[in-house]
Amino acid sequence: MNNLIIGASGKIGSYYYQRTKLKNNIFISRKKDKKNKFIKFNFEKENFTNFLKKKKISSVIIFTAISDPLKCKINKRESHKINITLIKKLINILIKEKIYFIFFSSEYIFSGRDKVLYKENSKPNSRMLYGKQKIEIENYLKKKNYKNLSILRLTKTYGDNINDKTLFCETLSQYVDGKRSFEIANDQYFKPLYVNDLIKILDYFLKKKITGIFNVCGDQYMSRFNFIKIMFKFLDINDVILKKCSIKKFDNKIYFPKKLNISNKKIKDKIGFKFTNFTKILNKIYA
Repeated sequence: MNNLIIGASGKIGSYYYQRTKLKNNIFISRKKDKKNKFIKFNFEKENFTNFLKKKKISSVIIFTAISDPLKCKINKRESHKINITLIKKLINILIKEKIYFIFFSSEYIFSGRDKVLYKENSKPNSRMLYGKQKIEIENYLKKKNYKNLSILRLTKTYGDNINDKTLFCETLSQYVDGKRSFEIANDQYFKPLYVNDLIKILDYFLKKKITGIFNVCGDQYMSRFNFIKIMFKFLDINDVILKKCSIKKFDNKIYFPKKLNISNKKIKDKIGFKFTNFTKILNKIYA
């Protein structure tokens, strides 16, 4: 039996393609990718049920999403088509075929204005469209009362490839291209997640078919400004100017959460996972 990865050409999906240890994964994407061995699949024109049976799929990861909050706001119709309509269609088919699946939600289901430690049973209260779309799907799944699935609420990720567009590498890429002055939000806090930790979790979940709702984040709680500052300092880059500002400068009425203090205790207790320490991993990543 095989695992199906939907949305393989996205940021996290492509990372998973490169680093998963599992050999029975099949990757599909709406777009053709010349570099990677993705199967191009059109959900509007092709029969997804037949595809599942033909490829002997027993587990699925749904990466597919428009995950940029600004793009969701600018193109509400397209984001609803992908993040709501398509996802519900996939969910209905997977439930009918009794297939285990992992759905990616987000820390953005929370407003970040409550000054609390957000747990899995905390009430979602997002003010942004992207977060509300994730809440809608989570509620849809709860109403379906289907138990053979996991919902992973993902925080911001950082990686070790300058071209991977994760949290720091995007800034570093701009530096390499010549940019020397950056305005970084000093009032937005989160727990950055090392992307390799996520890969290991996904492999384990697929092998063991772990079910439930889980927050997935690192252990260190820090501001975006301090995160970027530590990264540059570790790399011994001294010709950069970092200016503190408010997240409101980039908000555009998107309502970015300010303080996302997320608890990862449940997933650590469930599978005994130890998240990579942010400061200790730097030497390994950028040596």
